Amino acid sequence: MIRLLIFISCCLILTLLTGCAGSISQPIARQEETIDLVWPDPPDQPRIRYLRSLYGPEDFKKKTRTSKVLSWMLGDQQEGPSLLSPFAVAVSRSGLVWVADNGASMLYRLDLKRRKIDYFQEFSGLRLVSPIGVAVDDERQRVFLADAGHQQIFVLDQKGNYVDSWGPAGGFKRPAGMSLDSNGRLLVADAMEGVAYIFNPDGTLASKIQSKVNPDGRFKRPLNVAFGPNGEILVLDAFSFRVEVQNAQGELLGTIGELGDAAGYMARPKGLAVDKEGHVFVSDSAFDNIQVFDLAGNLLMYWGSAGRRPGQFNLPAGLFVDSDERLFVADSYNHRVQVFQLLP
Repeated sequence: MIRLLIFISCCLILTLLTGCAGSISQPIARQEETIDLVWPDPPDQPRIRYLRSLYGPEDFKKKTRTSKVLSWMLGDQQEGPSLLSPFAVAVSRSGLVWVADNGASMLYRLDLKRRKIDYFQEFSGLRLVSPIGVAVDDERQRVFLADAGHQQIFVLDQKGNYVDSWGPAGGFKRPAGMSLDSNGRLLVADAMEGVAYIFNPDGTLASKIQSKVNPDGRFKRPLNVAFGPNGEILVLDAFSFRVEVQNAQGELLGTIGELGDAAGYMARPKGLAVDKEGHVFVSDSAFDNIQVFDLAGNLLMYWGSAGRRPGQFNLPAGLFVDSDERLFVADSYNHRVQVFQLLP
C-alpha cells in the first residue's frame, strides 16, 4: 500500500513538473557547460578542443527539479559501477563507446544517444581477467576484445554476444592493443611475444610483424598498434620508447620518439592512434600528456599535465580517433574517458 502511494505521488509530481516529456537524447560528445578549453593556447591557432568526460552511469543522470524530487523520495540509485581503471576505448560509427576496463575486469558499452550503459564480465563461460584492448568492426557489426589474462581475442557482436575466439597457432602470450584497417584486417600487439599479428576478416592469420630496428626482430614490449592512412603499420614499442613505422609491405619507414624527459621524447608510452591526416597521437603515463607527431617523427604539439581537471591526466592509456575526428583518451587513474575534438 505504501509503495502504491509513493508511485501515485511520483506520477503526480512528474505530471506537474514535466508534463508528457519525451525521451532525452544526448549527443556523443556534447561540450560541458562553462568549460571551453583549447590547445595550444591563444594566440596560436587551436588544434584540440576539450568536449567532455565519461565516467559511467552518472553520464546518464540529468539533475533536474524532477530528478531531485525523485531522489529525495526514493533514494539515489546507482545503476551499475562507474569506470574503475579504463585501459582501452573504441567507438562505432553508430556512437557506441566500448571501454575495456582492466581494473574492473569488465567491458562497458556506453550508448550516449539512448542514455544506456551495459556491462559484460563473461564470455563463453570465461570471466574476464585483464581486458586491455578493444576494436570495433562496423562493416561486419562485431567487436574484438583482448584479454591478457585469458591470452585470447574474444569476437563479439554489437550486442555483446560471444561469437568466436581468435589467435595465432600456439596462441597469444599477452594480447594487447588492436587496430582495424578499412578492409577489416585486425592488427594485434602481443606484448610478451614481442611481435604483432595481422588477421584477415575471416580470422585466418595474414602476417606476423617483427621489428625492423631491433637486431633480433622482436619488439621489446609492443603495447599498442595502429594502421596509418595509407596502410602503414605502427607499433608502439614501450620498452624501446618509440613507435616503429613500417609500410604496408612491412618495410621500415622510420621511428617516432626516443627515451627522454622533454617534449618529443617518451618515458612510459602506452596509447597510440592515427587520424586520417596521418597525425600520430601517443599517450605517456609518465608525462601525463598526449603528444602529436607526423609520420616522419616530427613533434607537432602536446598537451596535458598531471591532475584531475579537464585536459589533465593520471596515467593515460588507450587512444582512439573516431570517424568525426574526435579523440577518446582512456584516463586510467582518473576513472574516466576524456573526449577531445580535433580541429582543422
